[in-house]
Amino acid sequence: MIPVQRVPVSDRTQVLLTRWTGRVRDAGGTSKAAREQWIKAQTPRKHVRTALESMTRGAVRCMYCDDSRGTDIDHFQPLENAPLRAFEWSNHLLACSYCNSNAKRSQYPVNGDGVCLLVDPSAEEPANHLRLLLKSGLYDPVDKSAKGEETIRVFGLNRPDLVKGRLDAFFRACSNMRDWHGLHQDADPLADRLAQALLDSPFIDVVHAMTRLEPGVEATVVGQATVPALDAWRTAHSLSFCAADADASGIEGVVDNTLVGDDRTQQGRAGGRNSVGLVTTMQNYGLTWTDPTGTPRSSAVAYDEPSAQYRKAALESEGCTSVEVVAVRPGELPEPRG
Repeated sequence: MIPVQRVPVSDRTQVLLTRWTGRVRDAGGTSKAAREQWIKAQTPRKHVRTALESMTRGAVRCMYCDDSRGTDIDHFQPLENAPLRAFEWSNHLLACSYCNSNAKRSQYPVNGDGVCLLVDPSAEEPANHLRLLLKSGLYDPVDKSAKGEETIRVFGLNRPDLVKGRLDAFFRACSNMRDWHGLHQDADPLADRLAQALLDSPFIDVVHAMTRLEPGVEATVVGQATVPALDAWRTAHSLSFCAADADASGIEGVVDNTLVGDDRTQQGRAGGRNSVGLVTTMQNYGLTWTDPTGTPRSSAVAYDEPSAQYRKAALESEGCTSVEVVAVRPGELPEPRG
């Protein structure tokens, strides 16, 4: 499981979500009413799916197992627990059919204080509760974290197919990272393309775990030959969780009194979160430049700002000119400027 940066939804989507929440309330505010309205709400579901897909990596991966395609919109807090959150944007994640229908279903474990014991990858850094043991492919709860234990159990994160997939992904990632590092050092444009392929591959949680290895153990885990590549990768492509206030123009309508309303008390009991304060946002940046041969280039991956500035300095040191850092929207990349 990796951190997921939640994007703000459009004004039109906000209006739709608010309207359909009102329909659930008018129909009695029960889980049965919520499910019936959700099934009918084809247009809102399309809007939610589009927004969720923009948050995923690769071929629209499941936000829980990082392997299979995310085919289902999962209500993180199930309709049985919080029917009035059926159309709340912050309560939606994208899951594969197995994680959603076979593993999680309507499970929502809470502790004695009513706080949810499942990791929401769009609201917190999963690595604070989950440790991926790269040599075994197994997840382990950090410091016996109850949230980590329940997340592993409910989502079946240690089921055999996932364990084998992570082991295979680990060996591929070490090899691909070494190849990327060689191209990166040579300022080969293919380095960015290889990096994107690795970031888009299944089990990106393996790469995320590699970047979090302590210096004293990384050589033992990934091998000394991979350590220089891993160090360079950390600077350029590390994943990170970023919690911040959302753009008011994009998200505040989702959490106004009309949408949350009477459900606010229920969210507090169930460990729900303030959707404005913990919605995740991330400004992405790409780069454009002219290489030493005079050919206009642009990055094939998006960066956070510190990584973009580091990449800019590296390109300039390699003799590239007109290097510019360009803000881009999620899923977009800049075009070369001739």
